[in-house]
Amino acid sequence: MINIKEHFKLSALYTFFATFPALLQLIVYPVIEGETRLGAEDFGYLAIVEVIISLVFTISVFGTGNGLARLYYDNRDDKQSYNRLVSTVLSGIISRGLLLTGIFFVFAPFIGNIFNQPALQDFSNYGPWTAISGLNRAVIFMAVVLYRNEKKLIYFIIISLLSGLLRSGFQIAGVLFYDLSFKGYVYGTAVGGGIVALGIIIFIYSTCGIQNKRSINSELYPFSRPLFFSELIFWGLLFADRFFLLGNPEQLGIYDNALKFAMGIQLVIQGLSASVQPEIFRFLKEGLDKRHDEIKRLSSLLLAESIVIMALAIVPVMLFIFIFYETSLQLSAGIVAILFVRYIFRVQYVIFSWPLMFTKKTIWFFILNSFVLIINLAINWILTPRIGYYGAITAFMVSSFFQVLILFIIQQRVIPIKWNYKKMMYFPISIIAVASLLEIIKVVYNINAFVISFLLTAFIIFGLAAVYKNELSGVLKTSWKRLFLKYK
Repeated sequence: MINIKEHFKLSALYTFFATFPALLQLIVYPVIEGETRLGAEDFGYLAIVEVIISLVFTISVFGTGNGLARLYYDNRDDKQSYNRLVSTVLSGIISRGLLLTGIFFVFAPFIGNIFNQPALQDFSNYGPWTAISGLNRAVIFMAVVLYRNEKKLIYFIIISLLSGLLRSGFQIAGVLFYDLSFKGYVYGTAVGGGIVALGIIIFIYSTCGIQNKRSINSELYPFSRPLFFSELIFWGLLFADRFFLLGNPEQLGIYDNALKFAMGIQLVIQGLSASVQPEIFRFLKEGLDKRHDEIKRLSSLLLAESIVIMALAIVPVMLFIFIFYETSLQLSAGIVAILFVRYIFRVQYVIFSWPLMFTKKTIWFFILNSFVLIINLAINWILTPRIGYYGAITAFMVSSFFQVLILFIIQQRVIPIKWNYKKMMYFPISIIAVASLLEIIKVVYNINAFVISFLLTAFIIFGLAAVYKNELSGVLKTSWKRLFLKYK
């Protein structure tokens, strides 16, 4: 049986500290934004910087983060073998990251010519620092995956706190005291993250040794290689819209500013799934026939928790943007609701992907996401130049719907699970449909964004109460019984 109290406790801890660096960004952005500081156009350039950093991160990791999480269960009982696995994964990440840093340094003038904007063309000054930032992020990601699976919560907390505090502090210092442009932000990101990443490298190598074993790679890369290509395609799904919007840096800045908060929701989801994924893998290892109900229940809890957090965050985030931003970036508050709920698809994708990852059938991710990327690019190409960021939002919504639907079909063929369709499919998709309809009504009839967001939040809360009424009833009965016994 699942210990619900322990689950919520671990979920809360992992989620808070996983999202702590992103929460600090809520302080950083208003500090560096303003009439005399960075404006919407600068934030548009920062959107492209994030695209580059994320690409370096994806290539540096090369799918080995999930590889480490999966192979952990095959090597955890043999300390020597486990140390070789951890050290080999880290060595591969460092090698790929340093190679990309060198390429960025040597070919910076040619890379800069890709862009039309003079600020972005100056790639020699900021480009190599984006590569360093991506490498730092990859090392930190590898460490949190490691300590999450080892259930070393203290290590997880220390890394999250340090990476958040140092990165945010140096970002503010870089903009306000070194270079009052998006480049100062880039320099601060690289330096702050670099201090944490260097500490992680020294610690892991001192405990596991400096190793890069071919035998480990021969087991690791057949698993991680399809995941890498899938994640590379997923990078395209997440960031292709920025290039379609780059012709209008101000609109890109508005869109990306709202997405930064939405990405915070994604980090919350990652934190929640981080506490659930090891248990799901453990249940699958023990056998689906024995643990079928636990897998269903834990998955539906993850989805419900994610939806609750999305719903409760929409209006506060909108208020935050209106209160603390000065420039046209305030307009980003109007699209927060629709951007938040689209990450429901992401939670479903994560849940349906776990059985495929456990069975090491990772080639399906490459095939699926290749098809989905084509859909995304086609819709972006048709709509985004015409209707701006609503074209990008439409492209993401449509492609994500097909991504989840097809993944669900594949997952059921590989490991059939009798999901509760109302909880896992019908209700989540109804939220996205209602959010899309309300967004259209808002634009057509020029209705205040707060009114639309309150309506959407109400629909989600009442819907959750109806769909999860049995679970809520059980929790309320238990709470009432404890309260009665306490004061009896």
